[in-house]
Amino acid sequence: MTTSVLVRAASDQRVRYLAAGGSGAVLYYVLFSAAWLVVGRTVPYLGIAVGVSTVCAVGTYPIYRVLVFRAGGPVVGGFLRFYLLCLGSLGYTVCGLSILVEAAGLHVLVAQAIVVVTGPVINYQFSRLWAFRKPRRTGGVSRCRPSR
Repeated sequence: MTTSVLVRAASDQRVRYLAAGGSGAVLYYVLFSAAWLVVGRTVPYLGIAVGVSTVCAVGTYPIYRVLVFRAGGPVVGGFLRFYLLCLGSLGYTVCGLSILVEAAGLHVLVAQAIVVVTGPVINYQFSRLWAFRKPRRTGGVSRCRPSR
């Protein structure tokens, strides 16, 4: 019984996305926190966010491509779409951090935790419908009109 539940869960793209997104969020938060603690006095937190975001994009792309969305097609083109999505996430992160730290007065690590938790919820639809979309199949039927 437990095995069938796990198999069904693993076959659900949303569950795989949640697992990958959660792992990616933890990785991001750990790297961000470590960088903040080590170089936070000399490097602005937004600069740290940019650097860590780029590292995480490169590191998590294969996980999303292969395990979550089971995408085919060109790797480079897929990565470019994924990276554009990551840049959108970075914009969300930078704006969210700025607002939460500067306007709301939260500590940087608390603000980052809030942003990290809310980001994947937004990204799932963009990932599914655009970055890792399935190519359209034409079924071998020509879309051209026959000549007369």
